[in-house]
Amino acid sequence: MAQGLPPKRVAILYTPVEDTLRGLEEHMRVDLDLAVSARQVMTALVASGHVTQPFTFGKDPAALASSLRAFGAEVVFNLSECPMNSAQKESHGAAFLELLGLPYTGNSPLPLTVCNNKALTKRILFSFGIPTPAFRLYPSIPRGRSGLRFPVIVKPASEDGSAGITEESVVDDETGLKKRVGHVIERYGQEALAEEYVGGREFNVGVLGNGTAADPVRTLPPAELVYRNKKWRVCSFESKWDTNHPAYAEIESECPAKIPDALRTRLERLTLACARAFGLCGYARVDFRMNRRGKLFALEVNPNPDISSNAGLDRAARVAGLSYEALVNEILRLAISRGLR
Repeated sequence: MAQGLPPKRVAILYTPVEDTLRGLEEHMRVDLDLAVSARQVMTALVASGHVTQPFTFGKDPAALASSLRAFGAEVVFNLSECPMNSAQKESHGAAFLELLGLPYTGNSPLPLTVCNNKALTKRILFSFGIPTPAFRLYPSIPRGRSGLRFPVIVKPASEDGSAGITEESVVDDETGLKKRVGHVIERYGQEALAEEYVGGREFNVGVLGNGTAADPVRTLPPAELVYRNKKWRVCSFESKWDTNHPAYAEIESECPAKIPDALRTRLERLTLACARAFGLCGYARVDFRMNRRGKLFALEVNPNPDISSNAGLDRAARVAGLSYEALVNEILRLAISRGLR
């Protein structure tokens, strides 16, 4: 673990998301703003003796490069999720740091790019024999039948944080599918992913590690999303971020999940298989649903998930015996151990 890590000059790089969040209510903007995570990370690192400075990934990468050099950054804590206010450019932040020759926390450009593409993620899961729901990818409103078993959930193919997912995303017939596909394409300007809805229990498992002999990937205790009201079927954008939405208080993360050892073992095995398939390093999270027969399906692979205090990864780390400060320092240690990429 990160005990005894020598003090470093750590640049904390994040993306201001004011433009991306424009139109959202103020209480949602605060929870989503990456500056909040950056402050929490900086506080944890300063408490451990590191010298830190925050940097925003603005519109002038050349100026950012000069600022990082002037600070004398030895390693970068990379929280840049939306360079140029685009979630699709998250991998560009990591690639930029590689070009500068700076070690950085979290995942490399390839898994960040691949996992942002939900359809490509599912194709890779299929190719590795990891169960995932059947799906179709639609660049336009379909004319024929989908061939999917209903109900089906329709979501944007390249968004993060449950953006574009509401209770209306779950449809019960071909007519509803076509209507929802049209909505996603028009509203988000991208392809729509339709996948068979798995209606059983929902779990997520966080991981830490670089996938190397020195730092193998290890799982954190599984968490379960508990739906306390049958009215809610999905973890929507509002249920995650809108404290005024009724689903916010009725969908609760329970960690550790109250599950038998055999189910915990299956979740851990599938999570590690996902980590190997996508070459995950640093930290990540894998989301699952279980059908009524007890079969697990991987829904999404999330490199660099939210690490703000009391987010899912932090809660799982605390169950595993890591304080928030220890989690942040372990992520930093993994970046230093990984070195230049």
